[in-house]
Amino acid sequence: MRRRLITSFVLLILALVVPGTAATRITIATGPWGGVYFLVGTAMAHLLSKHIPGSTAIAEPATGSAHSLELVHRGEATIGLVGLASAHFGVRGQREFDKKYDNVGFMMAAMDSGQSIVTLVDSGIKAFGDVKGLRVGVNAPASKTQLLAALKLYGISEGGLRLSVMSYTEQLAALREGTIDAGFIALSPYNPDLAAFASAQPIRILGLDATRAKAFDESPFWTPVTLLARTYQGQDRDLLVPGAHATLLANKQADPELIYQIVKTIVERNREFADLQPGGRDFTIDKMRMFVEQNLVPMPFHPGAERYWREKGVLR
Repeated sequence: MRRRLITSFVLLILALVVPGTAATRITIATGPWGGVYFLVGTAMAHLLSKHIPGSTAIAEPATGSAHSLELVHRGEATIGLVGLASAHFGVRGQREFDKKYDNVGFMMAAMDSGQSIVTLVDSGIKAFGDVKGLRVGVNAPASKTQLLAALKLYGISEGGLRLSVMSYTEQLAALREGTIDAGFIALSPYNPDLAAFASAQPIRILGLDATRAKAFDESPFWTPVTLLARTYQGQDRDLLVPGAHATLLANKQADPELIYQIVKTIVERNREFADLQPGGRDFTIDKMRMFVEQNLVPMPFHPGAERYWREKGVLR
């Protein structure tokens, strides 16, 4: 036993001192525990660790897209999943951002993610308009903005709610305890924490009516997302929910060759990515082409990503 321990210790020392043996660390800023961004980022970390030789990728939770952008900007994360609106306003120091978080480069279009109002079946809340005057949980500034945009379609402003900022996990706990009436929860493409919650007590997920959902098409940052029937227990029909485009960004100083390999792995291992987490299926050449054609790219490309997209003919 002692001999095995000594041998292991020697091997560890050699790994630390022999040139070329240290793994490249890829830190992925994602989103909060219990949210879709964190789940997608965790699957991405697994994919990159498996297929980029000599690399170890780790998903790091963030409180929301603004925090994820800040981590990438400061170089505390190599890459990050950031909502399109936060990416656009963050690099410009506009809206909720008090300065420019622009030490970042664009990598690729990411998944569309949906959030919606979730409540208990016996709450009496059956439509977005029913939350007026009630206690509603929201996760972060970007989520709050999206919720208010949806409620505006029903004639409700921020002053017509009692909003509480809390994580998705805290929202589910508060729903269970009855300290909030509804939560604005990340649920598309799939949230296993919400699925477990729905299996323990009857819930209702609210959908936008089709006419009002079209208003989301007027914003370049948001999009209606279809939550397929039976994604969650008790959800017996397709629902249109407020959704947002997401981006994958990189720190400007990140090695161009590494960023090239990350984009290449994500795109060319897309099926494997989707098997790990349904959100992975959105990381495609077609999605990236749509971003370019609709002028949704919020900042200059990182050189490593630009190289890949030129090779694929998306950029000319």
